Amino acid sequence: MKKRITAGILAMCMAASLAACGSSGSAGESESGAESALGTEETSDETAEGESETEKEQAYAFDYDINKLVKLGDYKGLTYTIVDTTVSDQEVTDTINQQLQASATVKQIKDRAVADKDTVNIDYEGKVDGKTFDGGSATDTSLTIGSNQFIDGFEKGLIGHKPGEKVTLNLKFPDDYSTKDLAGKAVQFVVTINYINGDSIVPELDDKFVASQKIDNVTTVAQYKKYIKEQLESQKKSQADNSKQQELTQKAVDNAEIKTYPQEMVDQYAEQYKSQYEQYAAYYGMELSDFLKQYMQTTEDDFNKQAEEYGKQATSFMLVMYAIADAENFQVDDKLYQEKLAEYAEENGFDSADDLEKQYGRKYITQVIINDKAIAILEKNAKGVKAEETESSTEAASETNK
Repeated sequence: MKKRITAGILAMCMAASLAACGSSGSAGESESGAESALGTEETSDETAEGESETEKEQAYAFDYDINKLVKLGDYKGLTYTIVDTTVSDQEVTDTINQQLQASATVKQIKDRAVADKDTVNIDYEGKVDGKTFDGGSATDTSLTIGSNQFIDGFEKGLIGHKPGEKVTLNLKFPDDYSTKDLAGKAVQFVVTINYINGDSIVPELDDKFVASQKIDNVTTVAQYKKYIKEQLESQKKSQADNSKQQELTQKAVDNAEIKTYPQEMVDQYAEQYKSQYEQYAAYYGMELSDFLKQYMQTTEDDFNKQAEEYGKQATSFMLVMYAIADAENFQVDDKLYQEKLAEYAEENGFDSADDLEKQYGRKYITQVIINDKAIAILEKNAKGVKAEETESSTEAASETNK
């Protein structure tokens, strides 16, 4: 993930988070708004098929008089909630225990037949009309009998067979199967049962386990605990920085007045939102409408409304970022652009600045620079307050309004 590049577009990051609030149970959602908002940018290192570099550049063009679009409110002297970033010994212990559990192995049972509720390790190959099909074959797969993870007959067909056996299952896909090309068709699976899962074997926390983690300059338990604590502290500080930036940017947007939403910008970000979920649906081998119904419990009409709202939110945040930079007389000349381009390329592991520019385009990167600057201005002129102070001021304001 291109951390610096995605972090620069905080406007869209936050809009993505807001737009996602109305949905539930969505599969494949990114962990952060940044990733969600820019998912379509990062799916490939190549320009999308059929999209010219000119079109890609134009997508992030900004050829508007910002003062006709936005009336800035207060953006200096804003407050943000200070987030505690200390890490307790218990948090270190809990994290290490999670790592130990994640490194656990299972006892492999091979001397009895498969029974209901067993978890088995299998290899399988599926064929329709004598030909393998996408998603129909896998190796080293874990399956719990009775979980209904596979189509009817698959799991029950393994009961009574022992590890080492190859089982041929002649089945049929349901008529309403989500992948329409397979719905109602006969299918043959050849399944090899590798073993039945027994009890978990959790490793002990010792120098041998630490060595197995292959962490540079960490070979003892004491060093491992210190390393874990530093990692947790780093994560908390990063989360605190993100929280601060989001809170300040949200307040700056709330204080501003958006006079006009350029429709082409709204449409651009709405399409970006839709494209992301189309990719999710394709990953699951589903049509978008089926994906929305199954994983997001929503209709296409409601989804389109969410996309439109996302487009407006993304546009709002971007406009305010530009307005702040404009108010501070900040401009991106060629010298600054080249400096930032080289900086971003190094931070994100690109072979060269040219490679970064080729992937994202000059106007997109310019937008990142402007957003970075606007956020820096907000942070420089902001004041942190403790959570209890924020709660007290909120309660006081509430009493005053009664």
